[in-house]
Amino acid sequence: MNKLITLLMVIFIFILGSGIGAAAEIHVNSSESIQAAVNSAISGDAIIVGPGTYSENIDISKPNLVIRSESGNPQDTIIVAKNSNSNVFHTTANNTTISGFKVTSGGYTRVTGINLAGCSNCMVTNNELSDNYLGIDLVRSERNMLFNNIANSNDGHGIVLENSNNNNLTSNIASSNTVFEKGFGFYLANSNGNTLNKNTANKNNRGIYLRNSNTTKILSNDISENYDYGILISFSNYNTISRNTANETSRGIHLDSAGSNTVSGNIVASNDVSGFFMCKGCHRNLFFNNYLNNFVNADVNNTDNIWNTTKIAGRNIVGGPYIGGNFWASPEGTGFSEKAQDKNGDGISDTQYIWLNKNGTNVTDYLPLVSVSNTEQLVLPVANFSTNVTNGTAPLAIQFTDLSQNSLSRSWDIDSNGIQDYNSESFIHVYKTPGNYTATLRVSNENGKSSKTQEIIVQKVKILPVADFNTSVTSGYAPLSVQFTDASQNAASRSWDFNSDGIADSGEVSPGYTYTAPGTYTATLTVSNANGTNSKITQINVLTESDSTGGSSDSSGSSSSSHSSGGSGGGAGGSPEPAKNVEVKELSQAFVSSGNSVKFDFPRNATSVVYVNFDSKKTAGKTTTIAEMLKEKSTLVSGLPSEEVYKSLNIWVGNSGFATPKNIEKAVICFKVEKSWIQDRKIEQSSITLNRYSDKKWNQLPTSLLSEDDKYLYFTAQTPGFSPFAITGKTIAKEAVTETQPATGTKTQPEPNTENTENNGSTGADIKQQPEQKKSVSTPGFEAICGIVGILAVFLRKRK
Repeated sequence: MNKLITLLMVIFIFILGSGIGAAAEIHVNSSESIQAAVNSAISGDAIIVGPGTYSENIDISKPNLVIRSESGNPQDTIIVAKNSNSNVFHTTANNTTISGFKVTSGGYTRVTGINLAGCSNCMVTNNELSDNYLGIDLVRSERNMLFNNIANSNDGHGIVLENSNNNNLTSNIASSNTVFEKGFGFYLANSNGNTLNKNTANKNNRGIYLRNSNTTKILSNDISENYDYGILISFSNYNTISRNTANETSRGIHLDSAGSNTVSGNIVASNDVSGFFMCKGCHRNLFFNNYLNNFVNADVNNTDNIWNTTKIAGRNIVGGPYIGGNFWASPEGTGFSEKAQDKNGDGISDTQYIWLNKNGTNVTDYLPLVSVSNTEQLVLPVANFSTNVTNGTAPLAIQFTDLSQNSLSRSWDIDSNGIQDYNSESFIHVYKTPGNYTATLRVSNENGKSSKTQEIIVQKVKILPVADFNTSVTSGYAPLSVQFTDASQNAASRSWDFNSDGIADSGEVSPGYTYTAPGTYTATLTVSNANGTNSKITQINVLTESDSTGGSSDSSGSSSSSHSSGGSGGGAGGSPEPAKNVEVKELSQAFVSSGNSVKFDFPRNATSVVYVNFDSKKTAGKTTTIAEMLKEKSTLVSGLPSEEVYKSLNIWVGNSGFATPKNIEKAVICFKVEKSWIQDRKIEQSSITLNRYSDKKWNQLPTSLLSEDDKYLYFTAQTPGFSPFAITGKTIAKEAVTETQPATGTKTQPEPNTENTENNGSTGADIKQQPEQKKSVSTPGFEAICGIVGILAVFLRKRK
């Protein structure tokens, strides 16, 4: 008894240590990594992946793992390749299951969706693979099951087997896999003993392509609507091609250097080039019990093939009681089998069907099938449907109605994705997204299948622009400042023409413009988008110039105005000064925002203004300041200050009325004066002042010397606003000079040194603060007295 207990304990410990029975479910959500779950899993675990999009490449090397989506719906769980160096799923482990995912390369080229390499007994089911180079690729893999997968719109091929044997591919869809219409639905290379059953391959270059592959069973597949080949068998032998539909392609079933293949029970119709094709290298292939209805049913290049089997009892492909050869029809209804006689009613023609191959040699079907009575005759379905419209703007509602004949079932694919969308006889579908779609109806009965397509064009709604704008005024005295505001709808771009000259003046949303000359103007706003153009016009009446000094006045009584080709907030600024009185001007732009200091530099040194700065109380946006140096006094002033005038200036900041104490504070103007002017005119340096014209008079502003260089003195002046300015200075008063002998100990002051070395002017950024120079003072005759005292001291020393 003790030995038994000991044995049981040893077995229990072994089970614990070996992990037997430790299989578990590992749940992954979209914020986690599937690869991390695979790495942590042990054989037998199931990894359940929650809905979401996962960006990673998953490598599986542990056997017996199940990796599936939680919902089972591929649209809910999407795997996108993270890098281009590996496939999205790559497994080298046996007994792996991958199920329920939508797999895409994310735009990388040469990336496969699901790759099985050197593994067996794996299950790949219920996945959607698109935008990959290959949808599913098996390399050196055996006894795997691919079931109910959709491999559509891949850049290369849908499902590929390379050097892979004895695999089962059932109920998969491989459609629209093309690279310049060269992609394949199912491609088997150097692979033997595989089974393809009940698969669908549409809109590929080749539906099913076997190359160097033998003993393959191609059974009950729908291989229609491909571009060049429905089924292509190349250098492949001993394959069975049976009960397939190979319709509406260039070549239905095409054999190239293939031998000992059996082709039976297939429906091959409505192909453009040929139903069957065999090259000279095709030998000992057997064709029987096929239904052919093409303009060229069999394009044969040799005679070493067999076109009928031994007559045996059994329902043939057109409903007759015996199986023998093939049914030879034509689209005109005049094919051999449609016209042949059958006196004994066995469903086989009383005469052989003989035709010539390309070499002029007879090819014979010894037991061709014929039509039977109407109750037993093969009746094929004919797909047909109608729509109320085929193009329009989104959202586009279209009613589809099935008008097919002889059909028992139907499937609608209305958005070109290869997936059934409806199966009812009539319905309404709404296309919400613009694009070109192919709506396809597929119908079938027990004898075959048929399909019809219709192109659907869904356009974007054409929304036209509607021009509209507001103006601050539409009439007034020159200079008249007008603020324009765009109120248009659906506009992508705009163009303003303020003065009727046909030239665009601005593209801004809310520009300002000043009309300086009287007249009637047509202001035009033209707006456009991708669908069209629209315009609106307004007349602006500018009256004869008023008695005012021009423009509108700020709170200090100074005049200001605005002229703009576009701007916002403070505006582009402008000047009412006639251009003929402006010697030179310079513009500076800066962004004005509430609570911040703003500085306008004038780096070109075009005028005497170096910079303007102030603290803004209001956000005005992009703003222009103009400094004008005038030829004569400003036309906006009544006279000049009484002192010597260095320069007459105008400074305008932004639009009319912006630069007022309500909106700005601590305004400072930095200006420069040439030293040569001071010397030539004998100007007292301390008297240099900036004067501002306001309240119809000149007012001196607090002015301080800032710095100097070799050519200029730089000053700053505080100002409450901006308007016409004048820089002035006082000449040094000339005093009468009387020659007198200086008294002993008296000091006299020499003439000040007025020498100056010329140099280029400096900008505001170059100005360096310098201390004022102290003047040295001396008394005439002082040196002579010192000399006499020295001689007297020497004399007294010698006496001693």
